[in-house]
Amino acid sequence: MLILYLEFRPFKVLKLYKAEEESIPSHNLYTYNVIVHVHTQFSFDSLGKPSDVKKAMEINNIDYVFITDHDNLDYKYFEDDKVFAGIEKNTPDGRLLLLGNQLPVISHPHNFDFDHYRWKGEFRKGYLYEFIDIKDIVVWNKFFTGVCLIKNLLFLPISRNLIHKWNCLIPIDKWRELYFTRAIGLNIIGGLDLHVKVVYQEKTHGVLIPSYKSGFKWLINKVYSKEPLNSKEDVLKSLSNGNLYLSINQNFIDIFAIDKEGIKILGERVCKDGKIYFSFDKSKRVKILFKDGKKVFITDKKHFSYKLKEEGIYHLEVYEYDFRIFNLYFGFRPVVITNFFEVAGEE
Repeated sequence: MLILYLEFRPFKVLKLYKAEEESIPSHNLYTYNVIVHVHTQFSFDSLGKPSDVKKAMEINNIDYVFITDHDNLDYKYFEDDKVFAGIEKNTPDGRLLLLGNQLPVISHPHNFDFDHYRWKGEFRKGYLYEFIDIKDIVVWNKFFTGVCLIKNLLFLPISRNLIHKWNCLIPIDKWRELYFTRAIGLNIIGGLDLHVKVVYQEKTHGVLIPSYKSGFKWLINKVYSKEPLNSKEDVLKSLSNGNLYLSINQNFIDIFAIDKEGIKILGERVCKDGKIYFSFDKSKRVKILFKDGKKVFITDKKHFSYKLKEEGIYHLEVYEYDFRIFNLYFGFRPVVITNFFEVAGEE
């Protein structure tokens, strides 16, 4: 019974709002898959090679990767127009990433285990906030992480996946509350914090544990743009502007807004009385729209819109579940967290 409890938790009681299925308008927006916070052999605690990164990009259809080795910029000698060197370093304020050695990201904002991780500085405008970092998930509740790993070992003959349902460990409600308490106004990003710890190398691309090939499926920043992104500066600008959502385990949605000025992407300001449009074809998914961190709309419809009648900061979260009994959802796990639309009236 304990194993079944662990397999189908967490549980969530939800009441869906009345909504009609609605086709969303077509658009000509560009989308890109971007991976952030990756370590290679130039970090003291990782073994992955540049060629391993590039092979994983090909397999997973990744457009851009930002390498952030610890206190080391040697990846710059392997940089190309798709993979960019940056750095992860300790500062007096806490742990900081510099994407492309330019864009600052507050790293590990939910890791309170170690003093050098804990962010002590201001949540400055212009910084990004690493809303999901894989390591933060593991250490947030070490006991529960351990028992879930044991459960996954028991299910391994069936699931064939040791990190089966890893997203059940994300304490999304607590992390959302932390963000809106201390960092509202900062755009969010998702970081893999991927370190290769074991390598068995008898050919060009050996066996890596954990591997870039698998890791690049776990957490992707899905970036929207109205124009093609052709350079590192273009990508950094889109990340800085918050034109993205976090996709967990390759769950992809379509999301944009339309107001009297035209089509708007995540990170942009939307005029009051505009509409947000959502589309997501997978079943057993619940979508929750938040305004200023509070639920305003809940639906399981695959295609729908929401009229923005009130000013505020809006974002969408999508959850998967295993099964439901009336309003009780079992195995309720986040798969998408978006950046924000700021809705404002006339100036």
